[in-house]
Amino acid sequence: MRYVALLNCYVQNSYISVSHCEAFLGFGVMTKQEHKAIRECNFKSQLFKSEQARLLFIELREQNTWISSIHFIHPLVAKEVLNQLSEIHPQSEIAKDLLEEKVLLQHRFGQDEFIKFIRDLFLLRYRKSRGDSVDTFFSPMIEHVCKVEENTEKAIELLKAAYVRFDKDPFFAQQLARLHCSKKKFEEARKWAETAKSQLPHNSFILHTEGQVYRMWFNELFDKKKHNLTPDYVIELIELSLKSMDCFRAAEKAAKSEPDCMNDSAYFGEIDVGCRLLYLLSLQPVFSKNTGTENTELLKYLVTDHIPVEIEKLWFKFHSRLKGLYQTIYNALKWIADDVGYFQSEKVEDGVKLTKAEEHVHSPRKWLLRKTKEFAKFFSSEFLLSHTDIDVDSQFVRKMSIYKLGGGSTATILSILSDSKDERSSKKLEEIIDLYPEDVACQGLDDAGLANYIMSQIALGSVCPGSPKLLSLQKLRELCKRFLSTRKVFPPSVYLLTFLLYWPDSKVDNKPDVNKDNVLANALQTARALHEIRIKNVPVRKKRTNVLFFLGKGHGLQKIIHRSTIEKDIAGPLNEKRMKWDNDDLTKFNSVHRLLPNVHGWTENGRLYAEGHCKNNKIEILPLNASSVPHGSENVTFYLGFTFIGFVAYNIQLQTDSKV
Repeated sequence: MRYVALLNCYVQNSYISVSHCEAFLGFGVMTKQEHKAIRECNFKSQLFKSEQARLLFIELREQNTWISSIHFIHPLVAKEVLNQLSEIHPQSEIAKDLLEEKVLLQHRFGQDEFIKFIRDLFLLRYRKSRGDSVDTFFSPMIEHVCKVEENTEKAIELLKAAYVRFDKDPFFAQQLARLHCSKKKFEEARKWAETAKSQLPHNSFILHTEGQVYRMWFNELFDKKKHNLTPDYVIELIELSLKSMDCFRAAEKAAKSEPDCMNDSAYFGEIDVGCRLLYLLSLQPVFSKNTGTENTELLKYLVTDHIPVEIEKLWFKFHSRLKGLYQTIYNALKWIADDVGYFQSEKVEDGVKLTKAEEHVHSPRKWLLRKTKEFAKFFSSEFLLSHTDIDVDSQFVRKMSIYKLGGGSTATILSILSDSKDERSSKKLEEIIDLYPEDVACQGLDDAGLANYIMSQIALGSVCPGSPKLLSLQKLRELCKRFLSTRKVFPPSVYLLTFLLYWPDSKVDNKPDVNKDNVLANALQTARALHEIRIKNVPVRKKRTNVLFFLGKGHGLQKIIHRSTIEKDIAGPLNEKRMKWDNDDLTKFNSVHRLLPNVHGWTENGRLYAEGHCKNNKIEILPLNASSVPHGSENVTFYLGFTFIGFVAYNIQLQTDSKV
């Protein structure tokens, strides 16, 4: 009863097979005559003879394995049984006893399922994304031992026992590292993280755990003596932070070779510890000299060959690594920015307050904007912009000033549009545009800089169509021509620009143009190939496409409507849970119908198409809900959305005269 209750309380659909129960009661070691006699009593009939047992237990026969098993009628009943037993048998004691039951663990019939249940009991964390009621940092049973029984040492003992019982399984070592780390026992945490890594050196989750150990160790020591940093103490902190970043980069590399998951958590860790390391450097006396503005000396050290005499020998092991911080953090921010652009990531509505620790999980977009500004402040300097005699590239400083305002990526630029006041959004975007040279085409901007400038223009057009800073659609298309080459692959955000700027405009595109259709076709092909590489074998339902813009009823830039405009009108997030557009639930949102035109298209063999710049050319549109596409050849209407991978359709409706 104790073992079944423990499993049923924490592990969904768990059970103990009747065969395991019989082995546990000693049937397997009796003589044939004794065995037969006891069998005649029939274990199951004896168990269910009691009225109390019938209220607690039910027998289940698995359809796939035909295993007869015993479990409680409901997890809440199992939980109540555990509660009533807790004074005599704490859950930690039951779990420890279960690990020592060799007969149960070594019984061959249904062994794989039983072992999986016990592993899940110790390792599986609750996740709201999987339908659980809460998110947990450890398995709920381990958290119960730590918080309810208030016995972290007992939890550590349990995990150590499980580690030995399951042949030194590296995932139990990983949990021991995490548990020690949470209790600030960093030496032990490092030992267990290294133990786990020695067995699985290319597992991204284990490598990430090792990075987290060093990150939390660094943060703890830094916060403890932030105002009393001796030279030796600073060296220790730098070593810890760089080790952490090494582990995170190893995790990133490993994650790219794992086909069935997208573990991007290491990028968040690398950015976080990198920014704190920059802050640590900025506090050093050698970089606090008064040269007109703070961080000027630090900036020179980080981006030029300059090394102050005071730290030349003291930090000789670190100079090359510290001078690479800019590129390292920049690359990680770029990865997260692309991820936020590709996939739906926001789990809370705008306006909901989150702690900094919660942001990267529940609102990566907000976290990215905050971290980008934090990163950029160490590399931007108005003083250097006005003093060209100092050996720092002025274009680089201007680029970082743009980053500091939030103009460093498509994701951060579009985050500015989430402000509840369009006036604030437009003012910030105009400030960003003002930082660019007057003649952008002739100033040698790199690809990323030009793409961010064009996106800033599009974003500004969606909130302030009358701004004097805006360029025309034709001028933006001219600037975008650099990205039309098929010989070079550009970042995914570039293809979003192409989709937005080259979608047919009845006012601007007044005659057929096959070249523009070719531009869209080439962009679609490359964008979808990049998406396939990014998403690997992960099911689309786990990484849903993020729709960033919609086609509006205007012309030029006014026809491009950011999703935040619609979200402000409907006073809520634009997601599938809130609105099932394909079931016509959107009709109650009249403002949306006012903003979005019905685009005409047709279906062929389950695929959806719309007319391009030429009547004989067609553009494939991806339905957000594949089941909403009519069978056969039908004329349809839909709302058009723009994403990193192309065009998507919402609210697909048959036309009255629907046959093509």
